[in-house]
Amino acid sequence: MNFTLGSQFRGEIKDYTTVQASLAEPQPDTLDLGGMARMALNYLRGNPDPGRNYECKFSLGPLGIPFWVPMVPSNESGFDVISLGDTDCRMDMQYAHMRAMAGGEPDPDPVELGVRRRVLSYLKADHLCWVNPGACVGETISGEWVSPWATAYLLYNLSETYQRTGDLKLKRQTRQILLALKKITLWDGDRAFFWGIAPYKNGQWLLRKWCRVHGRNYPFIIEPCVRYYECTGDEEGLALARAFADGFVDGIQPEMGTQRVNPETGEFTGHVHLHTHAVWGMAHLGVVLGERRYLDWAKKTHDFVVSIGTDYGWYPEHVSQDYYRTEVCVAGDMVSLAAWLARGGYPEYWDVIERTIRNQLQKSQFFLTKSFVDLFKTIHKEKPSNVVANALKALRSIEGGFVAQSTFNDWVSYPHNPRLGVPGMYSNGIHMMGCCPPEGMRALWETWEGGVEKRKEGIFINLALSRNHELARVAASRPEDGRLDVEARTPGTYYLRPPAWSERTEWKASRNGANLPVYWGGPAQAYVVCRNVKRGEKLAVTWSVPQFTQTFRPASIPDRNEKLICRWVGSKLIEVKPKGHYLPMFK
Repeated sequence: MNFTLGSQFRGEIKDYTTVQASLAEPQPDTLDLGGMARMALNYLRGNPDPGRNYECKFSLGPLGIPFWVPMVPSNESGFDVISLGDTDCRMDMQYAHMRAMAGGEPDPDPVELGVRRRVLSYLKADHLCWVNPGACVGETISGEWVSPWATAYLLYNLSETYQRTGDLKLKRQTRQILLALKKITLWDGDRAFFWGIAPYKNGQWLLRKWCRVHGRNYPFIIEPCVRYYECTGDEEGLALARAFADGFVDGIQPEMGTQRVNPETGEFTGHVHLHTHAVWGMAHLGVVLGERRYLDWAKKTHDFVVSIGTDYGWYPEHVSQDYYRTEVCVAGDMVSLAAWLARGGYPEYWDVIERTIRNQLQKSQFFLTKSFVDLFKTIHKEKPSNVVANALKALRSIEGGFVAQSTFNDWVSYPHNPRLGVPGMYSNGIHMMGCCPPEGMRALWETWEGGVEKRKEGIFINLALSRNHELARVAASRPEDGRLDVEARTPGTYYLRPPAWSERTEWKASRNGANLPVYWGGPAQAYVVCRNVKRGEKLAVTWSVPQFTQTFRPASIPDRNEKLICRWVGSKLIEVKPKGHYLPMFK
């Protein structure tokens, strides 16, 4: 038995065998991050409606005809008001990222430009975003309120655009936005807070309907401030981020109750995504400042969420909840959070990222598979064939998005609500909330960015995922082969990381085809170190791969005693029981 598995996988481990790594004929890994990004671009370009000034779609139900039916009644501000200042801002963040991953598309297309114009139109003379508040409160309300959420997103997005373009006008604009957010910040000494995601106007915070709860959650503000600082060098962004971080850790925000993170255990109740979205920035700030207090708080929160989810990236939407449902937004947050924890001295968190991408996210990406089309035609067999054909054609526009709320092993959730195929996101059987696809794309981007990194010590290969990087060409073999090949494109010291669940005594290395003594090094001694590497040299690392069955009881529903049985080969999930009934993800 490989006893390091216990640090990475919960529950009972049995049926354990080992597949020995081979230097002979390993097969290439089929996980293609660039390919996933190319399909994600299809979604990003197919979701917005040019006829509605590039209004984005939130209320997506792919098994319904039509697949887009607003869950909140339309008003003068928009057709699908839940998207305003939320779905569009999240999508705006990912266009440039997915283009960079896909390769060959340096410039924005008309859809990307249209979405950016829409988001910029929310910005008023006070340098805050004024939006109809439907996305925050979940009901139709006339007029506009300040959305700190949308404003913070715009701060992040424009900061990155400045970093790419060097446009000094953008730099000035981002500083104005930062100062405007600081102006509406609430203070307790030198510590700061907002009322969660609540809209703001004339000194009042709109704490109604959804915001009765969500207004008592942590705000999304630390990450935009840190990213602003990284892109512009303005220390004031870092100072504001620290003020909010101290407010989080010291618990100054009022009326949070059990939604407040327990600083000793990381536990909380309520909406998971609104917690993890905030904690992502805490970990990032902890790395930038070298502040252990922030990193420890973020790590405990991350580990709590994993403990009530799975080891393959399925995380619950709420703590606690009345039925098992995930939210891809949480998976995106957890990848971002894990990446910063890994950079902060916990390299084993790169494995959490790989398992989430390889399993939950790869299997959640929406395509018109044969199984989906067959189910769709069966559900709608009473409708005219041309209606069904046109509906399937329309669905091509959202391929590459992510199914938001899968079960443990099925795209279809809540099939009897009231029945499969009824139009409406909560009725048709498959939820694709517009917030989730771009957050899944953020997970792809974090993985792409983190796989190969240049640090002061050398070149770090953090993930066993293929990546054609300017520093090194990385070729991963499929998980069962346990091999990573690296061609150096810059001289220096190379750090290659086998998975944390592999036995170090079984690591093997080669250099230009010749066996190499294995030297451990880097953070937590988690890397194989190759020194004085010249450009063009070829390095390889292999490790033994465990095959095993994992059995545990999911913890997001109190008093529910259901068992989940997972069959693994290394980081790859082969099978999940109970099997999905309609569109299984793992077979």
